[in-house]
Amino acid sequence: MTVMPNSNLLILIAVLLPPMSLDILGEVVAERTVQTPYGDVGPLALRQPATGPAVWIEPYTGLPDRTDPRATIYAAGELGVRRILNWEMGVAVNPDLARGQSVVATDYIDWTRHLPNTFIERRRLDFDFDAEALARRPAFCPQMAATLHTVLPGMPHAVYLGIDGPRRETAAEARMFRAWGVDALGQNTVPEVALAQELGLCYSSLVTIGALAADQPQPAHDGELRHSLERILQALPAFVRAIDGPFTCDCAR
Repeated sequence: MTVMPNSNLLILIAVLLPPMSLDILGEVVAERTVQTPYGDVGPLALRQPATGPAVWIEPYTGLPDRTDPRATIYAAGELGVRRILNWEMGVAVNPDLARGQSVVATDYIDWTRHLPNTFIERRRLDFDFDAEALARRPAFCPQMAATLHTVLPGMPHAVYLGIDGPRRETAAEARMFRAWGVDALGQNTVPEVALAQELGLCYSSLVTIGALAADQPQPAHDGELRHSLERILQALPAFVRAIDGPFTCDCAR
């Protein structure tokens, strides 16, 4: 009897990648669609390399008709996942960031208006909601962030602003966000990070800059985005292996 491997890690892929590029994480050994109280999630692919840990993969999008974010995080818990990495494309608000550069989110502002951002209405879930305790925890998992910096050195930290999309920010909004201390904005990390925190899951967000804010001139494209995506793809197997160890953070329960 063949025993299906399991994985503590789910990677939400919200970037455009070449076909077959995820083969670097191993072949697909299982696919699963998870039924949740908030809708079905999947199919998710479990990839297993010849040596090393397996990893769950889910293509992800921040469009308004996306799967309910609660369903995504709930499904991760149902799969036994304890860590979630979101890799997405974002917009640089900080003028020091360039197209093709990648950042690691360390804090966030929720500017979404129409997305559910809590499980609190389902008190029957097996967790105690303590808003004050959650506020004292890091917004993103510091252990996962440190691992990302190990396998992808040189990436700056960033304050992330979550928006609904698909509308882009106006120039006036970009100036306001910059005054708030925002570095990058996107459509895939919030409210997922807050939902993961409620369920005691580690969450990290890797944002590759695909455009500059609306009040900045847009540079000519010179392959920098493709090179950045390739660099991250090459580093993902090392990240999966490194993050497979024991928890040393306070975000997982």
